[in-house]
Amino acid sequence: MRRDYRLYELSESEFEELVVKICVKWLGEGVTPFAPGRDGGRDGKFNGKAECFPSTTQPLEGDVVLQAKHVAVFDKSCSDKDFERLLKKEHAKIKRLGKKGLCDHYMVFTNRRYTGGADEKLIAGLMALGVKSAHIIGIERLNTALDDMQQLREWLPNRKDTIPFRFEPDDLIEVIGAVHDYADGSVMSAFNSARDFEKLKLREEKNKINGLSDDYYNQVIVNNSFPHFSRIDHFLSNPRNTEIAALYHDSADELKQKILAARPQFETFDSVFAFLIEEIQKKRVALKGKRRMISVMLHYMYANCDIGSKKLPTTPMTDNAHA
Repeated sequence: MRRDYRLYELSESEFEELVVKICVKWLGEGVTPFAPGRDGGRDGKFNGKAECFPSTTQPLEGDVVLQAKHVAVFDKSCSDKDFERLLKKEHAKIKRLGKKGLCDHYMVFTNRRYTGGADEKLIAGLMALGVKSAHIIGIERLNTALDDMQQLREWLPNRKDTIPFRFEPDDLIEVIGAVHDYADGSVMSAFNSARDFEKLKLREEKNKINGLSDDYYNQVIVNNSFPHFSRIDHFLSNPRNTEIAALYHDSADELKQKILAARPQFETFDSVFAFLIEEIQKKRVALKGKRRMISVMLHYMYANCDIGSKKLPTTPMTDNAHA
């Protein structure tokens, strides 16, 4: 079975550090760590003859530009349009460096799934910029490198985590603050339309699929959180709040995927909520006077199917590499 090192849990700087450590093994000690350039981008560099990449018989030689494209969710692919856009943003810089003789080879590392069809298209676009070679290193190759490098596996920042997963709550906290100020802490009537009753009926099936207890749903979500949902609906659908709505959807997407990956570690979805609330509450200063809105916002995500499963999960095929 494929081993999963949960690289999506790393921060961008941690992922960059991982890439540098791998490149020292593949290219050599002369690898320059990632640093901001004049254009605002962050590149790593190497000049010389590589140790063993792409092979010991035909190693790279010359100026190598390194880039790291980290994504904080576990199920992204190199064939996704947003990855193609990220690479296209680098084209002008690569072409400029190539003309100056500073980019013979281009290597981009990502924790996305590597797909052959997308790779051919993206590599062709990079080669058209005048480089001698271009390489996309996806999650499969990174996992293989970690399989082969025990010292690097032991370095991973999330190796000894005792929590099921890590996530960055700052965007969600900003959403909570904005919605709290909009709602002004007031409680609306629990049921404002036929749509509310329909939501409640739909939840019965979803609760069974996700393992959420009837007691938690009725006593906590329905009684305490549901009265706020109409206000949140109005706030997020208001065109003036598009930036906050975007933060909401980004946060929900990250949580949905990380919950899905770590779901077997929780006995019930009640426990998922308890874990999320506890982790977010650690940001005590930013949440002063607003902490009760944490559970409301998470329950809203669940009720709107932004987190949680809508169908029974398939049997996971991934080993936990840190177990």
